[in-house]
Amino acid sequence: MLVSLSSRKSPLLFRSSPPPPLQSPLSSSSSQFLGFKPESFSTKSSEMAEEMNDSQCLETIESYFLELWRLNSKAAAANFESDAEVTGAVQRLDDQEDDEEKEEIPTEIDTMKCSGGFSVVGPDKLSVCYPKENLHGHDVGVVQSNRPAPSKRLVYYFEIFVKNAGAKGQIAIGFTTSGFKMCRQPGWEANSYGYHGDDGLLYRGHGKGEVFGPTYTAGDTIGGGINYASQELFFTKNGTIVGTVSKDVKAPLFPTVAVHSQNEEYVEHSCEWFLTC
Repeated sequence: MLVSLSSRKSPLLFRSSPPPPLQSPLSSSSSQFLGFKPESFSTKSSEMAEEMNDSQCLETIESYFLELWRLNSKAAAANFESDAEVTGAVQRLDDQEDDEEKEEIPTEIDTMKCSGGFSVVGPDKLSVCYPKENLHGHDVGVVQSNRPAPSKRLVYYFEIFVKNAGAKGQIAIGFTTSGFKMCRQPGWEANSYGYHGDDGLLYRGHGKGEVFGPTYTAGDTIGGGINYASQELFFTKNGTIVGTVSKDVKAPLFPTVAVHSQNEEYVEHSCEWFLTC
């Protein structure tokens, strides 16, 4: 079986509108803020001008403008405060995206952690095959990524392409911790999860599988992901979600693939790990 890694990054774009500019006291919206129309204000000012001398008239009109300015300024200030909260939230999201950019991501198979003799990693460090005959249940060829799945993002996801299902199709994809036994299928040991191709079962932390999804074989593209927003793991087959499972392991999780019968081969899809956020 041969598998391939695929990695794309699609950052969410957030845009914030700038705070609304303070309007002139002469604007129609400012006048209407006091509950009357600009023309009514003009009429009132003319009537008052007839009854008062120039000095009194100017004083009265200025008081109207002053009140308009104060009221409009308060409204604008309230809008600005609300917009400032949004701006602050956007800034925090921008900072989070910067952290994501700095976070190291899986790029290849960790050849130092491979199951000795039971799996052969290709020179590209993205493909694996099982060259021997399976004589025992623990003769599993397991590989992990060189780094754990990044956690400072909404979602992490990777895929494998099954090139050869081998004699028994005992291929598995999942997530394991750094101390995982590299002679066991993902999901068979504590703090691990695995979606298995031969029976379609999901294994999480022990050797008893749960009904989960369809089996998979040569020609299928299988994916595994972590939704950090919902704290769930999910698996896909040929681009379609198979199912989800609660993520109850707090330790960093490594993308993991296992082969368990002769001639099984996979390729990490598109030579990169597939990421999204």
